[in-house]
Amino acid sequence: MSAKPDAAKIRPATIADLPAIVAMRDRLNVLERRGCPHAAIVPLTLAQFTAMWGETFTSPAHCWRVVEVAEELVGFGLIYLATPRTTPPGAYIHWAYLEETQRRGGLGRKLVDEMLAWARAQGGARVELQFIDGNGIAERFWTKVGFRPYARKCVRYLGDASGR
Repeated sequence: MSAKPDAAKIRPATIADLPAIVAMRDRLNVLERRGCPHAAIVPLTLAQFTAMWGETFTSPAHCWRVVEVAEELVGFGLIYLATPRTTPPGAYIHWAYLEETQRRGGLGRKLVDEMLAWARAQGGARVELQFIDGNGIAERFWTKVGFRPYARKCVRYLGDASGR
């Protein structure tokens, strides 16, 4: 059952949160593949994820957040300043995830509002994101919190003659 937003704590993530974040990312990947089996999603071990993202936990250009309910991590998000930098800067939401049992109760909006507030504090003028085509849950959520589509991302794999 979803916790009420005031029963949840959103706080900056730390390196110690990485095992839970990686496990939640794995569950997010399952949802994404369900919507789009050919999505370019690369599974990462905790060590690989830490090597790739660990230094961003102390970067002033990155904002990691976790959602806690009853001292259990049930969600996470990452937003960062986009590159190349523009004036005013833009930001990019790389991840925003809540465990299925915590959805539809306002926690997602609370997490996103906190990330958007961070972007505003950095002087951000816009925030972009993407989600896997076919992920209707994500599409409904992002539309509900005010995001509008403006582009479509496509992929062609170069692995063999058929483009796969």
